[in-house]
Amino acid sequence: YYGDQWITFNGIGLTCTEYMMKPNMDSLNPYNGYWAYHSCFGGPSSSNGPIELNQEPQNVLNYLTASNFARSPQTQKIAFSSPFNQVIDASESPHHFPVVRIPMTGSCFLYDEDVDTSNHMDYVNTIDAITEFFTNASVAVLLDLHWNCPDSTAISGCKGAQSAPMALSQFGSNPGAVTFWSTVSAKYADNPLVMFELFNEPWLQPQDFSAYYDGDATYAGMKQMYDAIRKNTDNLIIIGGAQQYALDAQTLLAFWIQYGLDNNGEYPSNVVFNHHPYQGAGQGLEHSVQSIMRLALASKTVAPVIFTEFGQYCCGTKGTPCTGSGQCSNHNTGDHFVYNIVNFALQYDISWVGWAWRGDNDDYPCGDKPDCNQPDMRSSNGTLVDATYGGADWKTVWQTFVSNDAPKVQDVANGETLAPNASEAAGYLVRPCIQGKYNLGGICGWDFNVSSTSLSVNNFTSQSIYDSILPGLPPNGSCSSQGCTGIPCQTYTGPCQ
Repeated sequence: YYGDQWITFNGIGLTCTEYMMKPNMDSLNPYNGYWAYHSCFGGPSSSNGPIELNQEPQNVLNYLTASNFARSPQTQKIAFSSPFNQVIDASESPHHFPVVRIPMTGSCFLYDEDVDTSNHMDYVNTIDAITEFFTNASVAVLLDLHWNCPDSTAISGCKGAQSAPMALSQFGSNPGAVTFWSTVSAKYADNPLVMFELFNEPWLQPQDFSAYYDGDATYAGMKQMYDAIRKNTDNLIIIGGAQQYALDAQTLLAFWIQYGLDNNGEYPSNVVFNHHPYQGAGQGLEHSVQSIMRLALASKTVAPVIFTEFGQYCCGTKGTPCTGSGQCSNHNTGDHFVYNIVNFALQYDISWVGWAWRGDNDDYPCGDKPDCNQPDMRSSNGTLVDATYGGADWKTVWQTFVSNDAPKVQDVANGETLAPNASEAAGYLVRPCIQGKYNLGGICGWDFNVSSTSLSVNNFTSQSIYDSILPGLPPNGSCSSQGCTGIPCQTYTGPCQ
């Protein structure tokens, strides 16, 4: 809630802020800090000059204010028939609140040696200028610990960019992620429009819930980072991402239950759980909205849910594709994936932040053009992409679901559950039931009326995401009836055994 308003967040994720001032970023430029100012969102406007923003924050803000963003839309949902109406009340919908996600690199925020200007305050003040720009316009800002150290880190022993599977307890020999969050949360504790995303995409292999939760000699645990923030603010929202690159629900549920056990029945406050649904080769389950439906509804049994990243690697059929590094794994489920995720989120009251607006730069495999195999939101002229070069048609998504004062949830398949070999047209809406064909398995979960907090941590830490046994699906009192029409869920294991 924001005041007395029930809200979900809709918005735009920035990218380039995580690497804009990394060591050697400006080795070919006129001065250190040049690239951040001229090609990202802001930075030193001259050698040793003041921190200033460029045009890009305003380009983003144009879509988050005035007629481009309906804060109090009259949403028309689909009235599900029984038992699916136990999940969704079609008569009620939240207000919408604009949000920008700012990825950050921890060592750049804390230490001079990982900033190409040799002054970490240049990085801090640039992040602060972007944050202040948006919050002054009544747009929420989500500060994300995206990387521990950059890929060109000058700190010996620190794993750079995505090579670290979790927040690090130390950045080399320096204090790491817990100190980062203690510093950041103290700085923004009095700004009610700032939120904190603990770590972008945890991917500890093999799965290690103890390290994920409590930390160890190498990693900062989610509880450690949560507690560091709560020492500075009781109220600001904290966003927690799951294992499997912020995809599974099992570690989120285990985190919630374990925290309650450790704190005499007191559970985390003002926490939102995070999932990153992508459609593309090498992206988690690589399939449909069917998968993220099961995971998100399981997480929603204890906390609100946000997708702080999502995107598609399928180029679709519109325009002339410009393709780079990504690969589409299934055109049937992928050509309209972004459209269908936003449609799904509108029906199921889930917040979202699209990935990603790359700043005013030509840091694309396709030069200055968006790459349909890379989930770009920004076109080359500083507006939302319209699929001219293939990929997601964010312009249409925005007009249909975000700027529209009366958005309508779409249901083009009229409730039919489609198999992976069927084309999911724009407006396909999944029902809350188990199909068993999207790499999650088809095992029946707990009854919809079973409280997740009554379950054991071991119920979830012993699972594989590929054989998911989860709460959150109807009907009440009949776990064996969670399958979609004509597709029974399996009872050989799990609570229906």
